Amino acid sequence: MTEKTTKSFVAHAGDAQWGKDLRPDFAYRDLGIRDATEGKVLAQIIRAEQPCAESMGYHSHALEFQMVYLIKGWAQLYFEDIGEVRVEAGDAWYQAPGVKHEVLKYSDDWEVLEITMPAEFETREEER
Repeated sequence: MTEKTTKSFVAHAGDAQWGKDLRPDFAYRDLGIRDATEGKVLAQIIRAEQPCAESMGYHSHALEFQMVYLIKGWAQLYFEDIGEVRVEAGDAWYQAPGVKHEVLKYSDDWEVLEITMPAEFETREEER
């Protein structure tokens, strides 16, 4: 068993701070897991801040793990390895490391929980 370097904590919704990050159309809420795991894991809520005007662009991420759980709304997604998929509230998906993908459309109330390893990773714009 490895030695713990941090202690347990609770991220209260009332203390939530929303900010901007990768995409300007979205607000991001870091759930504190990045600090608790010393950057090994990121857990964040991402929500739409404005209606979908166009796709987010074809891209990939250099990371070890990425999973997303759709809390509210719906989205039309494209993955290079499985094609186009519609997801709705309650659906979850795993994106294989480095897979090229794109959010084509999303609802105005779109909100997801995203978990990645590591917390910091590179995003690359790709050609489709």
